[in-house]
Amino acid sequence: MKRALALLSALAVILSLAGCRGAGSGAGSAPDEILSFALTWNVNGISSYDSATGRLVKTTDATHPEDYVTTCTLPARTMEEIRSLLASLDADSYPDEYNPMGSLLASIPSMTLILTVRTDGGEKTIRAENISLSFHSDNGKGRAFLDACRTISQLLMETEEWKALPEYEFFYK
Repeated sequence: MKRALALLSALAVILSLAGCRGAGSGAGSAPDEILSFALTWNVNGISSYDSATGRLVKTTDATHPEDYVTTCTLPARTMEEIRSLLASLDADSYPDEYNPMGSLLASIPSMTLILTVRTDGGEKTIRAENISLSFHSDNGKGRAFLDACRTISQLLMETEEWKALPEYEFFYK
C-alpha cells in the first residue's frame, strides 16, 4: 500500500511539472514579449511612429510632408513604460476593426487610431478609423485602448525630436 501511495505521489509531481513546462499559450502561460509597436493617431491619422524604425511623422497633411518626418529612438525607460502599458492592454483581445466609442459618437473632423503591437509571438493591429475626436468611452475596454493611444502619443509629442519639427501648416477645428 505504501508503495502504491509513493507511486501515485511521484506521478502527481511528474504530471504537475510536465503541465508547467508544456504551457505555452494557454491560461497561466507567460505573456509574449513586446518587441516593438507602431501608432498612427491624430485628425485623420496624420501623425505616426514606429518604434522598430524610429520613424516619427508629425503630419502627412502639408505642402511638403517630408519636412515633418524625423527619426526618434525612445529612451529605454520610456519604451519599458510603453511595453508595460501595451502588455496590460492585451491587444490580442481586441478585434482588428474597432470603435471604442460605439456607433453613436461622431465628429468632423474625425480621428484615426491604428495601434500595432509586435511580440515574439506575432503581430496584432487594431484599427479605429474615422472615430470621434475624443478620448472618452463608456466601456472599460474602449477606455483602456484610448488611454493607451493617448499616453503613447503624448510621450511621443514630448520628445525633443517632435518639438524640433516645424509647426503644423494646417490646423483643424
